[in-house]
Amino acid sequence: MKSGFEDLIGQTYNFADGDSLTVVHIKWRGDEEFLVSYSVQQGPGIPRKLVMPLTEFLNTYGYLFGKGEAPEPRE
Repeated sequence: MKSGFEDLIGQTYNFADGDSLTVVHIKWRGDEEFLVSYSVQQGPGIPRKLVMPLTEFLNTYGYLFGKGEAPEPRE
């Protein structure tokens, strides 16, 4: 089953401070959702591998990859 967001796989967003977020893969899990595996590199340490439901990933980080609007700034 395809998510329609396979173009995200392998893409990296580099933050101004040198940290980065890379989409590793998108997989169908269970009966109801896609999960995004991604890695976060902060400083010189070992990258952390994280998993998040696709909808939540797009709502949180999608705008970094051109897949949504940036969140409103907090006051």
